[in-house]
Amino acid sequence: MNNDSEKEINNAFGEEYHSEITEQLVEEDGESEAVTIIKGIIGAILGTIPSMLLWVVLGKVGVVAALCGFFMILGELYACDFMTKKSGQMNMETALLICAIVMLITIYICERIIWSWELSDMLYQSGLTFSDCFLNFRSLLEDLEIETDFEASLIQSYVFAILGGVAGAVKLFRSNE
Repeated sequence: MNNDSEKEINNAFGEEYHSEITEQLVEEDGESEAVTIIKGIIGAILGTIPSMLLWVVLGKVGVVAALCGFFMILGELYACDFMTKKSGQMNMETALLICAIVMLITIYICERIIWSWELSDMLYQSGLTFSDCFLNFRSLLEDLEIETDFEASLIQSYVFAILGGVAGAVKLFRSNE
């Protein structure tokens, strides 16, 4: 392809259109804001994995601790920062919002795992496995009439996680000043 035909393709939408889109989507380093946000989400998800394991293990023995929320938010923020460090586009408010949303989803998943594990232990004689309990979670809660117990446990976990998460974020912000 020669340069003349390349110019025709590049100018198909007009020079102004091309430069406007480029300025909106791509920063100086060549990475779009959407890619940076996706990297932040991936970082937050990866950063929460160690605290998820801690949460499930402690939850299985019957302990709910704000410490898990503390480690969860710190792990998410660290991994989010690590994944987006080179782009320089992620501001702290966006990172906190991403981490808070990932944290809320993660806590629900952890609680569902813990409760499914407990249900599978109780219903093992009936032939239900952990995966059966996890996949049919809502219907099992309805059948056993323990929906409100799960919701109360979930709310308690959210409160503890938020307390720990706020403490972790405050500690992080104070150390960065």
